[in-house]
Amino acid sequence: MCKVTWCDTPIEEDAHYATKYCKTHRQYKTYAANATVRPWLFYKIERIIDNNLKCECCGYDPTQYYDRDLKELSGLFDIDHINSNIKHTDEGEQPSNYQLVCKYCHLFKSIDEGDFINKKYKNG
Repeated sequence: MCKVTWCDTPIEEDAHYATKYCKTHRQYKTYAANATVRPWLFYKIERIIDNNLKCECCGYDPTQYYDRDLKELSGLFDIDHINSNIKHTDEGEQPSNYQLVCKYCHLFKSIDEGDFINKKYKNG
């Protein structure tokens, strides 16, 4: 099965290309070479391919203002873990725990949640 946690697609054996990803997710490397170690990038790439670059918090849609390639516009967005306490777990690395947010919304959410505070000082 594909290594992307929410994908059930079997991988195709290819003598020239050893992979742990299905054909669909393998092609995403053209958008993000490091997606294999950052699974949330697969979610972002899916949004780009679906032509759905819109902030899930404020609704900002750069395609209304800029006539640019979607890959270029994707740099205006981050993927936020809705529940950051379960990051890097199977449950935390699912589309249900991701949201595509503009840089401003991500910054404000990070400030509100104290993401800039060292974890050993957060609860003390």
